[in-house]
Amino acid sequence: MAKVKETAAQAVGRAKVAISRAKRKGEQLATQLAKKQAVRQARKKVARVRGQAAALASKVTDKVTGRARKRKRAKVAAAVVGVAAVAAAAGISIARKRKR
Repeated sequence: MAKVKETAAQAVGRAKVAISRAKRKGEQLATQLAKKQAVRQARKKVARVRGQAAALASKVTDKVTGRARKRKRAKVAAAVVGVAAVAAAAGISIARKRKR
């Protein structure tokens, strides 16, 4: 009975070693693949498409919920504020030039 237990323990130990080796090898292969040009490009493309899909989805939901109008108003307001800031900065620079 003791011999059976020993061989079972050895088998378990070998299996653990084999599993850890396989994990390590898999990780190495994964890192090698991740560094390849095609994989990098694919990752970028997926990220871009995901962003576009999110933007489209938000656009559709905005139209459905009526937020599109609010968003347009906010954009116009932001543009007005931006123009005012630019004009103020230009006015300040002109005033500085006059002082000199």
